[in-house]
Amino acid sequence: MRLWSYQHPSVLETLQRHDRYVCHWEWVPGERWQNAFRWMGQQMALRNIPIGENAPVWAWHSVNRFGGKPDEDCANALLFGYQKVQGIDVLELEVPDRLALTSCYGVWNDVLDSFIDGVEPAAEHVANCFQVQQTPRRGRPPIRFPGIQACLPYIDVDWLVAWQPLDTKRMMEENAASLKQLALQYNITL
Repeated sequence: MRLWSYQHPSVLETLQRHDRYVCHWEWVPGERWQNAFRWMGQQMALRNIPIGENAPVWAWHSVNRFGGKPDEDCANALLFGYQKVQGIDVLELEVPDRLALTSCYGVWNDVLDSFIDGVEPAAEHVANCFQVQQTPRRGRPPIRFPGIQACLPYIDVDWLVAWQPLDTKRMMEENAASLKQLALQYNITL
């Protein structure tokens, strides 16, 4: 399965040393986010994906179209400012299907919001989260959401197809220019 993952440059360094990358819980921000990620890890374990005690590694299967590579708009929406400052690499991966749990990004956000709000996710969201079509076929309805994400137990160096640094400096400069333009439009002092 072809996937793309936004990762800190240290992940690529780990892979270049021929080590397996695993996500540690201290890298997941906050208890409520960790609860949501633990829930996803449990879903992986239920499907015999060997997550162990590690946090899931997030990747993209499809953005805006089936098999579509994530673009800068996607990165801009997902990444925190501190991540952009530290730098981000886009890893292109070829992952064994049996080790990836795909889910609907939109419905996952409903599940995540529940955990952030401190409540259990709605049964409807849990039921719909993993209802994704992994292969296009004539006659299937179009993807009704902008993304299919995938959770992995780790990243193996053998999965790495290609990588490129994301131009986060330019993205931040463009964001700052847009904010200044909005501030002028609404007479707001920055």
